[in-house]
Amino acid sequence: MKKVCIALFSLFFFVSLAGCQSKAEEPLEFSGETQSWSAAITLYPIENSKETAQINLNYLGDKIESVGDFGINLDTPNNQNGIAVRDTRLDKEGKFKEKVKLDASEGIMKSKHLILTVKWNDKSEDIVLKVK
Repeated sequence: MKKVCIALFSLFFFVSLAGCQSKAEEPLEFSGETQSWSAAITLYPIENSKETAQINLNYLGDKIESVGDFGINLDTPNNQNGIAVRDTRLDKEGKFKEKVKLDASEGIMKSKHLILTVKWNDKSEDIVLKVK
């Protein structure tokens, strides 16, 4: 009886660990929109204590060339600065796409929303990104 209990406990423990690992491998997707911008960020699993974030930002205005250089900051709800990109430009279609590495933090992976701040031409907008 003791061997059966140990075997069942071991099996349960193994299945629990396997279940937790499979959830950690899935990317976490956030998206949101304001009057001038739409954004989507995908956070990929942690590798070497760094996360990879795919940032997709689209300008929704008519005059793409009027944006010029812009910068973005990504903040988590616990006020950790996750990403900062400065002096970058949109492509011809008004889009910005980039993969960046950031320090892994529980705050980002457990967040229900993130705040992406876009600054351009003395303007600023905060985009609330919610989990898809």
